[in-house]
Parts: sequence; structure tokens; C-alpha cells
Amino acid sequence: MICYNCGSVLTNSDFCGNCGMDVSVYKRIVRLSNTYYNAGLTKAKNRDLSGAVDTLRRSVKLNKRNIDARNLLGLVYFEMGETVQAFSEWVMSTNIQPDNNPADKYLLAIQQEKSKIDELNRTIKKFNVALNYAKHDTDDMAIIQLKKVLNQNPKLVKASQLLCLLYMKQGQYERAKRTIKKSLKVDKCNPLSIRYLREINEYAEEEKKTDPDGRMERRRNLRGVLVDREYLSGNDVIIPNNNFKEAVSGAQSILHMVLGLLIGAALIYFVVTPARMSKVMEEKNEQAVEYKREIAIKSSTYDSLESEYTALKKDYDILADEKGSADKHQKTVDNNYKYLLAAVQAYLNNNTDKSVESLNKINTKDGMDMDNFRSVYDKLTKELSSKMASNAYDEGFSAYENGDYDKAISQFKKCIEVDKDNDDAYYYMAWAYKNSGDEKKAKDTFKKIVEKFPDSEHYSVSKTQASDGGDSEDGGADENSGDEGEDLEDIE
Repeated sequence: MICYNCGSVLTNSDFCGNCGMDVSVYKRIVRLSNTYYNAGLTKAKNRDLSGAVDTLRRSVKLNKRNIDARNLLGLVYFEMGETVQAFSEWVMSTNIQPDNNPADKYLLAIQQEKSKIDELNRTIKKFNVALNYAKHDTDDMAIIQLKKVLNQNPKLVKASQLLCLLYMKQGQYERAKRTIKKSLKVDKCNPLSIRYLREINEYAEEEKKTDPDGRMERRRNLRGVLVDREYLSGNDVIIPNNNFKEAVSGAQSILHMVLGLLIGAALIYFVVTPARMSKVMEEKNEQAVEYKREIAIKSSTYDSLESEYTALKKDYDILADEKGSADKHQKTVDNNYKYLLAAVQAYLNNNTDKSVESLNKINTKDGMDMDNFRSVYDKLTKELSSKMASNAYDEGFSAYENGDYDKAISQFKKCIEVDKDNDDAYYYMAWAYKNSGDEKKAKDTFKKIVEKFPDSEHYSVSKTQASDGGDSEDGGADENSGDEGEDLEDIE
């Protein structure tokens, strides 16, 4: 159960836990509505449709959002032949709860049978016409219309009750009784139908006692027996009519039948069958030629479209690759301009650390094809080269100690770009390559240290690693997988 004010789920408390609204009376109303729904469901299962209608109407009157009760009310109305009222209840139900509502299935199932809807609409119109005839004492016309209505919609209880009433008015109690009993099969506990049946039985009992002959005469009239027919006694003789023709014998009848069958078979075999077979063959040949022509046209069209599709797809792939490269390049250019502008502003504000940090974020491999951009970047880098190298080295060494070898390699490369004589940056970048699993680049970097820095304190270790790729002497690095970095020559 949800709160009528805020829509949150209610607990056993008499107050909503979300908005604090007093929901005690609301809870009692919802429970009473559900009680009426359960009672209506029981009555509907027992085919007490009129009782179910009364109970379910009380349920939806107390709680108009009781979707189960409203849908069941529509089903009961539909079972009683009240299609308009059934549609009204289902439409209101879907407006209250648009999602996951069984009424959608009912409406869709009926709408798919357009002829069924038209037939039901016609029965309602005919019932209204019959009711109008009955009001103006044109009983015979009303009875004719009601019979048509019940032939098309035998579950329309109101039509059965009106027809029963008209039969009673004309004194045709046997027909009235049969009609009202049919309606009671649809709605077993309809109070008006039960009242009519009781009155018919009372009148029949009274007539049986007071006027038995009139009762029998009326029953014979209903069965198609003539009232003025003269009954024969045991001594009466029926004289047959002599105007008859002698029938043929059985053998002749069989012979005539066999001759007729043979003549008919011969006509079919020699006249009808060849002409029909010829016509069928011509139609098949024409269809075969037409199919071949259509297949040839479609095959040619398919080949043409396929070649066009292949060419267009190739052009599309080329344009997509160019657009992707252009977009990526433009994004890099935009980021480089943003970082360069931030670096210049920080430099003008004497914030060298922030300026160096922004310069380190610039992608020096792409997006630097503008002369003005390169000029400003080179000038600012020259001014802050020592600071940039120091920051890049510190960040690379910190990443190396934390086992983030990819970041360490990237930062050591930035340091070397600014300070090409920093043998420590080369040394730890080589170990970062080695610990990340890139033995080739590790050896190349160690060889570069041996070639460029013969006086470095790392010379002996680098020479050993460059020659045979031995284990780390300081043993401080772990083995982690990493993406391959750029070649060492790219940073010089």
C-alpha cells in the first residue's frame, strides 16, 4: 500500500514515514475496497454477475485506483453483454495505470476483431430500437428485434429480460419462461430475472388450477398444433388419393444411376479435363516466364547495388578514418593550447611549479605544428627547463617506487627532453622498462648510458645489464606488465 500524498510505501504505522500524513482512514478505505473486490470475485466465479457488479462498483467507488476491481468489473459487464460499459471501465483503468495493466490486453484482443466489435455495436442499436418499440406498444416489432439481438449476442441479459416481459404481456408464459431461464444461465442470481420467473410460475400454478383446458390449448398453440383439428376415432378410415404413378423397379433405378454416372465420367474425362489441364499448363508456363524475368531483373539490380555498396563503404571507411584522425588531432591541439595558456598565466604570476606542471601535460608528439605555439613553448621551456626537469624526475622516481612503471617511463622521458645529460633519469627509466617486462628497451637504454655517460656512477651496472641483462643489483623493482613506450631515439 502506498501513500496517497507522496507515493511512498506505507508501514504498519498510521502515519506516513516519508511525509508524516495521517493515513489511518485511508488504510481502512483501501482495505474495505479490497474486501468488496474479494466478495465480487467470489460472486463472479459463482456466476452471480449482477451481485458481482454491485459489489465491485462499491469497491471502485471507495478506491478508484483499485485496478483489479475495475478490470474485473469490465469483465463482468462484458460477460453480461454490456460491452459499452465494459469498454468504459477498461479505458478508465488504462488511464489510471498506463503500464502493466491487463486491461490493455482486453482492449487489444477486442480491437483486433473488428467484425466482432461491429456486431456488438449493432446488437446494442437493435436493443435500443426494440426498447423504443416496446415503449410505443409495438410489441411484435420489439420481439422480432430482440430475437435478432439474442441470436447475435445471447449473453445480453437485458434483452432476455425485455423479451420475457413482452411474452408475459402477450400471455405466452411458456416462451417467457424459456427465455428467462436462458438469461439465468448467464447470471444465476439476477434479482429481476428471478422475480420474472417467480411470477411466471405463480401464474402457471394458478392457471393450472383454474383453467386447465385453456392452459393445454395454449401449450398446443406453442407447439404448432392446430386448435380446430378434428381428431380421428378408432373406426375412422383414411381414403388415400388415387392420383399416383407406378414407380420403376429397383433394377431399373440402379441401371439408370449407373448409366448417368458413366455418362458424367465420360464428359469429365474427354471434355472438361483436357481443357482444364491445358489452361493450367498455360498459366504455369506464363508464371514461370514471369518469375524468370523478375529473377533476372532482381539479380542484375542486386549486383549493381552490391558494387555500389562496396564502393560507398570503402569511401565511408576512408572518411571515417580521416575524420577520426582529424578529431583526435584537433582534440590534442585544443588541450595543448589550454595547457600552454595555463603555463603562461602561472609563469606571469610567478607560480613556476604550476607552470611547469602545465607544460609537462603538453603532448609534444602531436598538436605542435603551429609556429607561434612552438615558439612560445620553446621559450617558456627554456626559461623553466631546470624546474621542469626536476619536477619530471621527482614524479618519475615517485612512480617508480610505487611500481607505476608506465608513468615513471613517461616522466623520465620528459625529464630527458629538457635535461639530456641526466644520467639518473636514463638509469631509472631503464630499470622501469626492465621491471615492466620490456627487456629490449631496457637493454637499449642501458647501452645509451654506457655510450653517453662513461663517468656515471651507474656505468658498471648499466654495462652489465646491457651485455647480459642480469638481475637488478638493488632488487628494489617488481615485475609488472606495461605498454611498450616510445623508442629511446625519439626523446633525443
